[in-house]
Amino acid sequence: IAQIEDRGARREHRGLLSGVVDHPALDDVTGLHAVMEMARELASGCADDVAKARSVYLFVRDRIAHSVDAGRDDLPCRASEVLAAGTGIGFSKSHLLAALLRAVGVPSGFCYQVLRRSPDGAETLLYGFNGVYLPSRERWILLDARGNRPGLSAEFSIEEPRLAVMADPARGEWIYPLIWTRPAAVIVDLLSRNKSLSRIAEHVPAELPGVAREASAPSAR
Repeated sequence: IAQIEDRGARREHRGLLSGVVDHPALDDVTGLHAVMEMARELASGCADDVAKARSVYLFVRDRIAHSVDAGRDDLPCRASEVLAAGTGIGFSKSHLLAALLRAVGVPSGFCYQVLRRSPDGAETLLYGFNGVYLPSRERWILLDARGNRPGLSAEFSIEEPRLAVMADPARGEWIYPLIWTRPAAVIVDLLSRNKSLSRIAEHVPAELPGVAREASAPSAR
């Protein structure tokens, strides 16, 4: 099993439970109330961590529209901004999913993969999703809350990952085998400095700067 990488934070589950308000992408004190209220609502009546994780995941996947699918130009970054807007790109939705899961006591972190921009092109782009730890199952699962549409389908799965898009090593694509406790700085900077999707469409990073490329899937020690 590979490591959790936090560039200085302690590598333990507590690191993936903290951070609802200690990072710009997850939230500040101003936005905390709305995130916590929604988390409590989604977890109400859930019997265990699996039920909580599924409830939160389905909310973010299905009720928070992907900006591209909805024809929106919004580009929220913070979890509360995504929640208020009801939309966001995949990176933004991963921020909200992590914040909501942490708020209900389910450890969650950030995962990234590198995909081809087009079937026949050589250019790549970064794609974000989440790593979630289920204490009752003593295992990590990978969740992609991008949102489904024809040709793209992600599901809540405890066994094999069911992401909307899965890296294909045969095409020179890969998944970083790490689960970060904090979202990638390059993504937070991109979303924080721009509020229009049209302005960043061609500027999504090709990969994570300074991070070694690996072939195995994300998991945690």
